[in-house]
Amino acid sequence: MNKTLLLILCDFLLLTLLSLVNWEEEEKESSVSNEREPSPRSVSAMAMMEQDLLDTLSSSLEEEKKIQESLKDETSEAQKALLAASQELEKKETSIQDLEKGLEAAKKREQDLAAEKIAAENNVLTAKNSITVLESNYEELEAKAKQTEAQARMLQQELESKLKLIEEKESALAAEQLERKSAESRVQELNVQVRVTEEQKKMLEENVESLKGIVVAEREERQQLQAQTTQMAEGITQLAERSQDLTEEFRSSQPVNANILFSRFNSSRIAATFRSDRFYRGQRLSDEDRAMTILVSDGEETIALSHLSSTPLGFGKASLGFRQVDVELQRGSALLKPPQLEFLASDPRIAAIPISEEESQILGGEVFYTAVDPFKFSEAVLIDEKGEYYGEVEFKLDANTPGYVRMQSKIFSRIVGEFSPSRGDLVFSKTGELLGLMVDGRNCVLINNLIREDRLRLGSPLESNEFRDTLEQLKNRLNRLPSELR
Repeated sequence: MNKTLLLILCDFLLLTLLSLVNWEEEEKESSVSNEREPSPRSVSAMAMMEQDLLDTLSSSLEEEKKIQESLKDETSEAQKALLAASQELEKKETSIQDLEKGLEAAKKREQDLAAEKIAAENNVLTAKNSITVLESNYEELEAKAKQTEAQARMLQQELESKLKLIEEKESALAAEQLERKSAESRVQELNVQVRVTEEQKKMLEENVESLKGIVVAEREERQQLQAQTTQMAEGITQLAERSQDLTEEFRSSQPVNANILFSRFNSSRIAATFRSDRFYRGQRLSDEDRAMTILVSDGEETIALSHLSSTPLGFGKASLGFRQVDVELQRGSALLKPPQLEFLASDPRIAAIPISEEESQILGGEVFYTAVDPFKFSEAVLIDEKGEYYGEVEFKLDANTPGYVRMQSKIFSRIVGEFSPSRGDLVFSKTGELLGLMVDGRNCVLINNLIREDRLRLGSPLESNEFRDTLEQLKNRLNRLPSELR
């Protein structure tokens, strides 16, 4: 029984006793109080008082039982909450261990990339020397091919002249045969001439046979020359293909001009129109905003990429009550309405819209690939997503922020005026590949994969608190990043 209930019972008993006292007749009845018996009224009042006391005690006991049962339920719920908190703590410890392993793997990968960079530079030098040797070999082979072709033409002309001579001799033989027939009619008269003619015939036949052998040999030699010429042509073709491959490899190691890269970017930009319905302060509001994006691929998947701050959504808008969000991607006359907005696992501020191969063909334009070797050059080309400025900037690695590079904070020049890196700017490698995206004025997240973690439905009504919960998850991921990256 609690203290409050005891105080109430004591007050009740005191008031009951005071009500039974008759202060006016106290003196008169004091002398005979011992002789008189208790009146029925006082007995009944005492009985009622006892009954009330019992009822009060009974109700107090029932309330006490209810309180104890509620305390048992609360204790059970507290134990369950404690168990859930313990499991959540174990999950977080496991996640921390995974992150530490990922950090060690990233450091090892950084060392491997440095070694690969040195090997690639050596390969470039080897390729240059190979190209020089191949070019000289190609020139020698080309000269030999021309010489062989000239010899083949001479042999062809000589063969044609010999064939013509054989035809003339065959014609002469046919004429001799006619003469022999006419001579046979004059056998008696021309025996001597017949013998001479027969000898001449034998000589001509021998000459014809020898000429036929010569022709066959010439034909075989010609076929051999043609086969050699074909083999040489195939060798020259293979050499030219190898030279082309080496040339392409050499070109890939050369930096792309910033003006050319900016031109490619401008011709491939895609306009993203965001339309949203929200309920704010008792009013239903509709908004429309535009952002610019490009198509990015890692060789397997393609996405439309943009910074979260470039969209009408943001961490500070979780309480605005968004009920529906629609997005349209447009480039020229091509138009797409994607069903989902996702966010990269590498940084929660990078918004991504998955694009299929068919949709990419519909939109057209160039698809920029993620950089295979992002640290080949120490400088990068930075382009504003709206296409208002661009320029070259130096970047450095920071061991405290793996997965990010730090840009120079000093102002650098462009074609007209000067500017410095800002949030949402796109960063390209000097090889023409996408290096990453600026998450603030100094740090650029490296986009070497397109793994997504959180997502938001588009084009259909959002469920209760769906938008707010998604942004809260993104905030939690952002808060887990190092302080210099927030």
